[in-house]
Amino acid sequence: MPSAAAQPARTAPPTHALSTHAVHGLRAVAAVLVVCMHLTGAVGFEGKVFGADEPRALDWLRTAGAGIGVDAFFTISGFFMLLTTCSRPGRVRVRRTLWRRLVRVLPLYWLVTTGVLAIHLVAPGAVNGSQEHPPDVVSSYLLLPQAGLPLLLVGWTLTHIVVFYGVFCLGLLTRSRAGLWAVLGGWSAFVLTVHLLAGDSTSPFVRFLGDLLNLEFVLGAAVAQALLAGWRRFGGLALGVGAGALLVLAGLRLVPVAGSDGLGYRVFGVAVAVALLLYGVVAREQVTGWRTPGWLLGVATASYSLYLVHVPLLGAMAVVAARLPLPHAVPVRVAVVLLALLACVVAARLTHRWVERPLTAAFDGTDWSLPRDWLVGYRRPRSLPGQVARQEAAPEPGTQERSKRSLR
Repeated sequence: MPSAAAQPARTAPPTHALSTHAVHGLRAVAAVLVVCMHLTGAVGFEGKVFGADEPRALDWLRTAGAGIGVDAFFTISGFFMLLTTCSRPGRVRVRRTLWRRLVRVLPLYWLVTTGVLAIHLVAPGAVNGSQEHPPDVVSSYLLLPQAGLPLLLVGWTLTHIVVFYGVFCLGLLTRSRAGLWAVLGGWSAFVLTVHLLAGDSTSPFVRFLGDLLNLEFVLGAAVAQALLAGWRRFGGLALGVGAGALLVLAGLRLVPVAGSDGLGYRVFGVAVAVALLLYGVVAREQVTGWRTPGWLLGVATASYSLYLVHVPLLGAMAVVAARLPLPHAVPVRVAVVLLALLACVVAARLTHRWVERPLTAAFDGTDWSLPRDWLVGYRRPRSLPGQVARQEAAPEPGTQERSKRSLR
């Protein structure tokens, strides 16, 4: 047996080479949970189709899972933001990173919002009619906080996402991991301070700045940082505790327990459980090599399209289904809701393939220099380094002919 000194040294794999198939599975589940929240309830799809006053078969799902899908989305967004940038924090093109994040969020959101605006102009009560404050059109497009909900019901969550992208990129400008976490720590302290001092403010902007949901992104980034640092221990324990805690927290809402529908319950209960689950599935995946099933990966790939298009689609389907002579039996209700969920997934897949991907590719193929080119517009698409070198080395047309003549 060769001695230890003679054995080749074991080189640790790069810390950023993480397999994240399981996270995509969690993202798909989160997207489906968000859709389920709008499928159920008195103002949801089931209530609109079968009547808001009648007993509904799936209200328990809305009660138990309220907010869990959004909490998971926020935590996973923070996880991927750090994972995709901070494996090499000193070499990240911050401006390019921010631009690529924005073009993955805004174009499709603006397109769907425009469709909802058309409905709002024709039938104002059809868009967020159950809300006290009507949607503000300008704030909806600019993702600014407002007293009520934006034109597209889920648009308020994108305000949190875009602001986190901005804060994160400010941290990237420090060109160090310590500087990044100093910025994220300062942002978290600021959010907590505003929440404690002005949490009951009537200003939409102050309420947004003090919203504890902003902390969920930082929590997800902390999970990614731990995994990048090489942490893998207790992955199975974290997975079990996180999943068990989510079930318990959901069950407490069904009892119900006082305060189980509060914001602190979501952030310090649900989001922490999601973070443990996230750490556990990624840590275990590095050992087991687990892969997300193809059908679930298909939902995850179209999760952003599903997140945006399901609200107007469910509204349109509810108008049609309410006119049909459907029996009100529980099996029929469940079947109709499941068919509506399947229709949303299919529509999301088509939207992702034929709308989201072309839109993202069109904007991602440009390099908009911020803010120098705001008044000029888009710059030409970037050339590959080899193409740039060949272009610089190639002589202008006619140069070689003029050189030959001069030699003669």
